[in-house]
Amino acid sequence: MARVKSIASARDVVPGSSETRSSKAANGYWRLVAAGEPFRLLFPLGSVVGLFGVMMWPLFVWNVTSVYPGVPHARIMIEGFLGCFVTGFLGTALPRLLGVPKVSIFETIGCGAALACTVGLQYSGRTMWGDLVFFCTVFALVLLLGVRTLFRKDSPPPAFVLVAMGLLSALAGSFGLAVSQAMPGLMPSWLQPFAKLLLNQGFVLLPVMGIGAFLLPRFFGLPNRQSFPESLALPPGWKQRAGFAAMCGLAVLVSFAIEVAGLPRGGYALRAGALLVYFFREVPVHQAGFGGGSLALGLRVALLAIPLGYLLLALMPGRVFTLLHVVFITGFSLLTFIVASRVVLGHSGQSEKFRVSLWPVLVLCALISLAMLTRVTADWLPKVQMNHYAYAALAWISGVLIWGAFILPGVTKAGGE
Repeated sequence: MARVKSIASARDVVPGSSETRSSKAANGYWRLVAAGEPFRLLFPLGSVVGLFGVMMWPLFVWNVTSVYPGVPHARIMIEGFLGCFVTGFLGTALPRLLGVPKVSIFETIGCGAALACTVGLQYSGRTMWGDLVFFCTVFALVLLLGVRTLFRKDSPPPAFVLVAMGLLSALAGSFGLAVSQAMPGLMPSWLQPFAKLLLNQGFVLLPVMGIGAFLLPRFFGLPNRQSFPESLALPPGWKQRAGFAAMCGLAVLVSFAIEVAGLPRGGYALRAGALLVYFFREVPVHQAGFGGGSLALGLRVALLAIPLGYLLLALMPGRVFTLLHVVFITGFSLLTFIVASRVVLGHSGQSEKFRVSLWPVLVLCALISLAMLTRVTADWLPKVQMNHYAYAALAWISGVLIWGAFILPGVTKAGGE
């Protein structure tokens, strides 16, 4: 730091110059991160990781790189891309909800560095070590948020039982995969596929259900069934809603076991049913009409895509690697960017944009939907299959770059929620 100051004085920077303004902007940004808003660092990091993970496909298809992206791409997108957004959201929202000390800048940077390390290990083919580092990162997140709950001034939303189940799925899944790779001959045959389902789907699907029940009514102007009076003791009705959430989450976990047991149709059908039943009761989107602006439109597309993808898988279980992209691309990834948009706009003093038409979000929705259709149909077009993988990746990348250029800069602005 002293070296930086000496260089600045040697240049004799004039107050008001571009160097001074950029320095103030940088200092202001880091003050916002230090104020307990880790999303400001982790959302941009997650976006870069996502672009990197998806770009692996066109680079491979057009012979720029030689390593097949299958496993590293999947791990980078789950552990790196989605890991950054989940960590950034929970690290920002949960301390505010519970009235506990906010996440420090050192904790934020530590989580970001660990997730970046995970990405590097996965890209270099050190899958077991990448899974272990991710396990340690999620364990640290659970620990730093869990310790804070001891000092809570309010009760969390009951749906956050599902968030806890999702984090536990990430822990069990990443550790199970690491162990099955370290000692392949000693582990039962079901461990690896079950652990993969916990990591690739449970880690994301369960928090989507939990966070969605709390946050989505705000998008559609619906009554929030997760809202209870501020109370340190669990308020009346809290346990019933938490119990219902836990039962739906348990149904998702049971669906994984059914799939691993060799009954994929039943597993996918149960997963879709648990999701639909839970959202039908907790977030009755069908009562919201079709207004609400671009963010609400993106949410409708994402919320439709997830159960639709699982229902299609129940009908065509032999197309698992194809149809899962309906869930991952237009489901998880689009939902991630829509929720992130609301967080960024809300925390940068732009809440008036929540329910209006935003062309960057509309373009994002269109390009991500195009990416999904291109990727899914590619497996029915064997002669051009690999090129279509690349085109799908470029469509996704284009949508995210536009979103990043016009929505993401809000992480540097103060104000709002």
